[in-house]
Amino acid sequence: MKGAVICCNGDVMKKKRLTAAAAILFLCMLMGLLYHKEMETALTTMAYRPLSGITIVLDAGHGGKDNGAMISGVNEQDINLSIIQKLKTLLEGSGASVQLTRDGNYDLADDGVSNRKRDDMKKRVAMINDTTPDIFISVHLNAYPNTSVHGAQVFYQKGNPSSEQLAGILQENLKEATGSKMIEKPGDYYILNESKKPGVLVECGFLSNAEDRAHLQEDAYQQTIAETLFDGILEYFDMMI
Repeated sequence: MKGAVICCNGDVMKKKRLTAAAAILFLCMLMGLLYHKEMETALTTMAYRPLSGITIVLDAGHGGKDNGAMISGVNEQDINLSIIQKLKTLLEGSGASVQLTRDGNYDLADDGVSNRKRDDMKKRVAMINDTTPDIFISVHLNAYPNTSVHGAQVFYQKGNPSSEQLAGILQENLKEATGSKMIEKPGDYYILNESKKPGVLVECGFLSNAEDRAHLQEDAYQQTIAETLFDGILEYFDMMI
């Protein structure tokens, strides 16, 4: 009887060891599977950068002593820069190389020049042409004597099919996101006329309109504008492939 008990105990111990080994093996397999899935997700996320190899210049209109439109204490130049910085973050997250014409409250004109506005604009255009981007986006806010006029509007380079195509995509997206009823138009602006690469000038709304002005001061609305422009840029380059 004593030998039988010893044999029984041995069998129990053997079963316990086998059970423990199986449990350890199962845990190792489970951890390996989870690690594989995490790595697969990380690699997929890293690989999906649709704007890799694309260079974009972002121009925040005005700056420094040049406030742009200024109504009821609201400065255009500050909102322009905020939208541009939000857009920069989105673009870089998708792999684009982004160059800003300004990243603070200043203009680009040299000290002592007779016409700061003209020198500032020349510097912006020179930066675009020297960078040779795939596209550029210049962000502004509008103002008009008729305060009922409102909505975002995109202007393109006259005679440039790529610029016109980009403007059409951005305008359509802005209509859907903000309810703007504006249409894209050719724009007679220095930055559009003198730049050698396709680009657009986006008037994100009218500071002269009370409703637009209220929205444009909201961080969430600025983010919406940035995301809308970002989606349009993705759509544009997707069509170019």
